[in-house]
Amino acid sequence: MSLSVILADDHPIVLQGLAALFRDVPDIALVGQATDGENAWRLIETYKPEVAILDLSMPGATGIELAARIESAAIGTQVVLLTMYENPFIALDAERAGVAGYVLKDSAFEELLLAVRIVAAGGTFMSAAVQAKLRALRRNGREPTPLSAREREVVKLISHGLSSKEIARALRISPGTVETYRKRLMQKLGLHSASEVVRKAMEEGLI
Repeated sequence: MSLSVILADDHPIVLQGLAALFRDVPDIALVGQATDGENAWRLIETYKPEVAILDLSMPGATGIELAARIESAAIGTQVVLLTMYENPFIALDAERAGVAGYVLKDSAFEELLLAVRIVAAGGTFMSAAVQAKLRALRRNGREPTPLSAREREVVKLISHGLSSKEIARALRISPGTVETYRKRLMQKLGLHSASEVVRKAMEEGLI
């Protein structure tokens, strides 16, 4: 019996490449593809696949946000997060949201395939480079600042000098929502300006 999978990535070339590779795997049934978070969610609700391979940063909803939705809805789909970020703080956020697999985009396809099979069987998987950083973080006893994946994206764009309107266009959200994120970030970190937020985030390796 085939293992049902959906793919979501906002880079068409990545999506098409992965889809082609999965179609050559006999025991994998690729039931849907999406280029943004909301369409990925519709596919998950419709097909209830065994595994959803989700990009961390997508318009509409991030992979971590979708994992939290899946958890809340008790759908039963296991999430493999596909990302370029080795940041252990993001990996911790992913774990808390219910992500079962965390695979770096520079990994070989065989590693992603292994992650899919492991999480489908009820296990967890994390790329070795992220595991090492997470172990080091825990050994040092550092408590991660509780920022969501979307909040990290906002901080990163602020650090690049983008205005609220420019950030809103980049993330496909309203300028008012960006302002809400700015205020929330300052409250969470106990700071008083966007520049302080950026400095704190950089010091803690959050961006």
